[in-house]
Amino acid sequence: MNNSLEFEQFDIPRIPLKGKKVAGIDFGTKQVGLAVCDEYHISVSPKGFFKRENADFWEKIIKTIVTERVAAIVVGMPYREDKSVSKLMLMIKDFVAQLHNKTGLPVLLFDESFSTRRAFDTMAEIGMKKKKQRAKGTKDLIAAAVILRDFLDENND
Repeated sequence: MNNSLEFEQFDIPRIPLKGKKVAGIDFGTKQVGLAVCDEYHISVSPKGFFKRENADFWEKIIKTIVTERVAAIVVGMPYREDKSVSKLMLMIKDFVAQLHNKTGLPVLLFDESFSTRRAFDTMAEIGMKKKKQRAKGTKDLIAAAVILRDFLDENND
């Protein structure tokens, strides 16, 4: 793997998102957090976290996306300032390709820099107890919501 190569973006066409639900995903090596916004892009709600090792991983994610009537998906990508490519970035690229192939929906990459840190800050701001913050999946759910909120704020059409 040549880490000095610039990481390529996917050529999945953008669609107008106004009036459509969008999902945000925080990809992790063990589990994936998912959040969805309403059609007006006002509220963002965590919807679940999914363990990648489970046999029904894809089935559960797709069921949630279909149930929520999502029109596009945003996946957080931990871009690096030096443009190098990490193993995690390659895993995310593979996940995004599979997600697009399985759902047929546009999947957009969005810089998730510091989303986990902001997730912990958000949990502290709302008064969530430390024990709950450390509970399985909580960080992933909130990070997915942070990624989606940041994407919506930057891409207000």
